[in-house]
Amino acid sequence: MSKYVVACGIDFINRHMDMSPDKTIMQYSMTCKIWDGDFHHKIPRKHFAAHGDFKLTMKKCVMFPMFQELPQGPHDKCGHHYAICLDLKNQRFEVLDLMRSEADADLTTHVEYFINNLKETWNRHYENSRVQIGHFPIEYVATTKQGNWHDYGFHMLEYLAK
Repeated sequence: MSKYVVACGIDFINRHMDMSPDKTIMQYSMTCKIWDGDFHHKIPRKHFAAHGDFKLTMKKCVMFPMFQELPQGPHDKCGHHYAICLDLKNQRFEVLDLMRSEADADLTTHVEYFINNLKETWNRHYENSRVQIGHFPIEYVATTKQGNWHDYGFHMLEYLAK
């Protein structure tokens, strides 16, 4: 499933599903800005606003859809979807991946890079907040591993919706 189709799915979930007000699902555009270290772009500024509906410090759970290109052969690349949850209630980061576990070096490198940038983004926007995430550990949530290479986007959308 392409990341554009997943982005449409996230938009549908955010607009049409009855979600808890304590939970926020970020769009891929936000994930990309954090990944790129573009901390002061208007997208992160909007979502990290210190007031209104987007005040992330008041949420229990902030979900980030992740996309990683995985080499499949000398000329092919396959995209893989997974999710990272900033669990403010339990003070941790949760990684939800149907294909890989903490033992996968490509996954842990990808996760750690994003989380370090997320921590930096948080510090820049919420440096005076009582809610700080710099000390949160990373937990790789045990999931039933998927047997094929094409349903990850769908299953990630299921995780985000639940």
